[in-house]
Amino acid sequence: MRTRLPLLLLLALAVPAHATEVYRCVDARGRLAFQDQPCPPRSRQRILNLPTPPPAVPAPALAPPRPTRSAPPAPPPRPALPLPALYRCIRATDHKPYLSTIGDPQPYAVPLAVLGIQPMSMTRSAPGIGAPVRPPGPPTPLASPFTGYYTWVQDRCAPLPRAAVCANLRERLDQLDTRIEHTFQFDRAPLQHEAATLRAQLQNCR
Repeated sequence: MRTRLPLLLLLALAVPAHATEVYRCVDARGRLAFQDQPCPPRSRQRILNLPTPPPAVPAPALAPPRPTRSAPPAPPPRPALPLPALYRCIRATDHKPYLSTIGDPQPYAVPLAVLGIQPMSMTRSAPGIGAPVRPPGPPTPLASPFTGYYTWVQDRCAPLPRAAVCANLRERLDQLDTRIEHTFQFDRAPLQHEAATLRAQLQNCR
């Protein structure tokens, strides 16, 4: 029976590395077998001398992985800042509302005509209205009988509730984030500082 070369190669790989002899056995039924020990009785035996396999070549050592450059640690969050006091004020001249951080604004002088009041003579005053006063400073040139007459007014303000203050801060932060996104890199520093302040204040709104 002819032995094929691939079968011998497979057998060479299967035997221990120190074996140099392989027994080719054919039993009474003609079945072929290769083994590393003598064949059983009544089998035809043939000894094959196989070359000792060369020593295994050690695999090249793997280079240590290059250290990856880790991202710089994120800056610690700013500590919470107290909520600012906000006031809803009504302007004395046109009764329009606005927000302010000052709850007791200073009085200011406005022309009587702005309030829809027709100025009277300095010697005659309308009932309930005192003689108008001029604001400090140099006298204002009179272009008509009504210009130059002033009275003192003051805006009225009331504090905003906490929920309204938080809503205002969130709205301002959203607007700031949009501005930062559309601003050149070298112009962002003051806007980012203001946004960080708003975030620190909003920590008290959770």
